[in-house]
Amino acid sequence: MTDEPLAVFSNAFSGDGPLDTATSRAILAAVGRGDMGETFEIGATSRIVAFGKHDTTSPSFADAVQLAVDHGFQPTVRIAGGRAAVFHEMTLRFGWTRAVDDPAATMYDGFRQMSTMVTDTLATFGVHGVVGEIPGEYCPGSYSVHIAGRKVMGVGQRLIRNAAHVGGVVVVANSETINDVLIPIYRLLDLPLNPSVTGSVADALLITVQDFAEAFVSRVAQGRPTVEITLHDTVREEALRFRPDHDPSPSTTTSGHADTCAPNGNDQDSRS
Repeated sequence: MTDEPLAVFSNAFSGDGPLDTATSRAILAAVGRGDMGETFEIGATSRIVAFGKHDTTSPSFADAVQLAVDHGFQPTVRIAGGRAAVFHEMTLRFGWTRAVDDPAATMYDGFRQMSTMVTDTLATFGVHGVVGEIPGEYCPGSYSVHIAGRKVMGVGQRLIRNAAHVGGVVVVANSETINDVLIPIYRLLDLPLNPSVTGSVADALLITVQDFAEAFVSRVAQGRPTVEITLHDTVREEALRFRPDHDPSPSTTTSGHADTCAPNGNDQDSRS
C-alpha cells in the first residue's frame, strides 16, 4: 500500500447524471495517462437510473428510459457493465480510480477490496454485512453487499490500459424508492427482480449519508491522510466531450438504442 495521501473528490456529483458519469470516465483516462494519481469520488446524487451497456441493447430500452423520466429520474448509461441501478438522495455514489499495471489480471482484487471496504465500514457501526449475490437482486453480482439478506451495495468496474475504476452505490436509506422505479423498468427489460431483497443500511442502522461517507473514506484511505481535490480544467473538458455517450434521454435515443461508451484503448467492462 502506498503512503501517498488519498485524493478525495467529495460532493463530487453535480446533479447532471450523464456528466457525472463522464467525469468518472475522464478521471479514469487521466489516471491511465499518468496525469492523476489514485482518486476516490464520493457523494450523494440526484435521482438517477444508471443503465448498464447490456440494457442499451434491449428492444425495450427506449421505453425503459422514458419510464425512468416519467418517474422523475434522469437516465444515464454508466461506464461499467451490469444492469439498471438507482441513485437517489439517500444513496452514496462512489468511484475508486487507481493506476494498475495489469488491470485484467487484478480485476477481481478491485472487487474484493471494495466489497471488504464496505463491510468494514458497516462493521464500524456494529452492522454485519455479507458479500455475495442473492437470487432476485437488482443488478446482480458476486461482490454485492447485503445486510440480513437485503442488498445495500452494488459495484462495477471499468478497465483501461494502466488503470481501473471501481464504482457503485451504497443505499443508506429509502430502498422503497429503488423498487418503485426498478420494478416496472425490469419488467420492460424482461429481467428478474425480487423486490423483497432490495435493502438499505437503514434496515439495521439509522445514519446520515454524510456520516457513512466519512467512515467509508476512512476505510478506503486505510490510515493514509486524505486531501480534497478539485478537477483540472482538462479533465472537466474531457468529461464534457464524453457526456453524450452517457445520455440516453428521449431526445438522444433512437431506434430503441443509445450510444454507449466509445472504445478507449483496452477498455473492459465488468460487474459483480
